[in-house]
Amino acid sequence: MIRTLALGLVAVASFSSVAIAAPQSADAVHATEASAQVDPRDGGAQIELANAYVRAGRTGDAATAYRRALTLDNVMLETRTGDSIWSHQVARHMLAGAPVLAAR
Repeated sequence: MIRTLALGLVAVASFSSVAIAAPQSADAVHATEASAQVDPRDGGAQIELANAYVRAGRTGDAATAYRRALTLDNVMLETRTGDSIWSHQVARHMLAGAPVLAAR
């Protein structure tokens, strides 16, 4: 199954540009949290949750969700531009490319 990332190809953007470009409201974060709880073993849902946390400025929670995604199945995600990317690839890239996440 291929899931579409709500935020587009976050992995190619820097952490700061993602966080500043489109801040996430608390309601949107809560909705994403609820969605991720439907299937807590879904790596794609954890990536979406982590991305929502990044956009909300919740870097500690984002790092936790990215790390959790790495413990789950590696799933193929589809971006809004139609590109495909693996969930583990997104998680590793975001943790490595964002010092504020890697330090958490």
